[in-house]
Amino acid sequence: MSLGLNRTRYFVVWVLVGGSAWLYGERMLYVALGVLTALPIISYIVAAVGIMTLRLNQHLEDTIVKEEYGDLTVSIANPLRIPFGSVRFLFYGDDFAVVMQDSLMENIGSFKPITRAIPFQVNYRGEYEMGIKSIQIMDLTGLFMLTRKVNLHTSIVSLPRIADMTGFPITSNLLTQAQSRFDIRDEDYATISDIRPYLPTDSIKRVHWKLTAKRNEWLVKNFQTNALHQVIIVVDTKRMDVSYKEQIIMEDHIIETALGLGDFCLRRGMPVEFAAGEGHSIVGRNPGDFNAIYQAAGRLHFEDEPTLSPYAILGQALNTTSGYINAIVMTTRLDAPLYERIANAQNNGHYIAVIYFPPRIPDRDSEKVYKLIEEGGGACFRFAAEWEGF
Repeated sequence: MSLGLNRTRYFVVWVLVGGSAWLYGERMLYVALGVLTALPIISYIVAAVGIMTLRLNQHLEDTIVKEEYGDLTVSIANPLRIPFGSVRFLFYGDDFAVVMQDSLMENIGSFKPITRAIPFQVNYRGEYEMGIKSIQIMDLTGLFMLTRKVNLHTSIVSLPRIADMTGFPITSNLLTQAQSRFDIRDEDYATISDIRPYLPTDSIKRVHWKLTAKRNEWLVKNFQTNALHQVIIVVDTKRMDVSYKEQIIMEDHIIETALGLGDFCLRRGMPVEFAAGEGHSIVGRNPGDFNAIYQAAGRLHFEDEPTLSPYAILGQALNTTSGYINAIVMTTRLDAPLYERIANAQNNGHYIAVIYFPPRIPDRDSEKVYKLIEEGGGACFRFAAEWEGF
């Protein structure tokens, strides 16, 4: 029932009682008029005290996987003997990334705490806040709606999914380059780091006979080694000058692709170094190390001025590695300095691949550099997001 209708009815009743008291002068009519006049004031005071003393609490898990459902647990307690009518709880969350209901209506009794689970879904990777924004209480007469701002802040990290990169052209090239650079002289034959499918270049001594017989497929042992050339996945974490929604989509796309490549490499016995603009890197040498890379990528922040650019990360890798490197640069922008560094590295025998993530309206300079790399025969791939209906 709306406040306007309640107030209209109350005014009509008050006028009728007041008119009758004036016409007939009955004591009881004056008492009724006094009660009618005082009741809204008392009701407002009771509602104001109640809304300020209402105890609220909320709980949210630290993490959730993108596109899975979670619950915001809300606890409500009324410490007074005053019962409430309907109480409305208003929630907030990211309007683009988080899907959840806007409000919840509950009847709150005296000394009766209640707990409710508010379902939600996060559609993109990243860190988001959600919670109770405010509460609204209608007084017992239905004449006033009181609002109390709460703004309980609870954050949750939405972890990304892992893109399937097995069919992407770069993966077969990367596997060929990395496997061709195996140096088995420094292997520790007492420590098996992984089991992988047999390759034509493998020695018969490396075959894992028990697993081969059990699974009916040729499998070989990967031994622990420091001489194995790892794959460096370089992620450009510089924010683009685009809208918030577009940036969220692009970040999501880049991270899931990077994780897909990292997972692909580790499962095939290639160590992975995950390097981003924050200035630190994480190295994984077997599939069991993937979780550390996954957690770091899920919490990665894109910034206006990251500590390191792809140009700088590549330079460090080239300067600190005595042999050849295998690197994948994932970026939303391509400029002349980065192009020169990639071209020089490729000319010196390094394997440098570029995955270019263009924004919805591509940058002209980046498009030119992309064509230069492509025309020069370099490993450059355009990985555009789906902008239809955006």
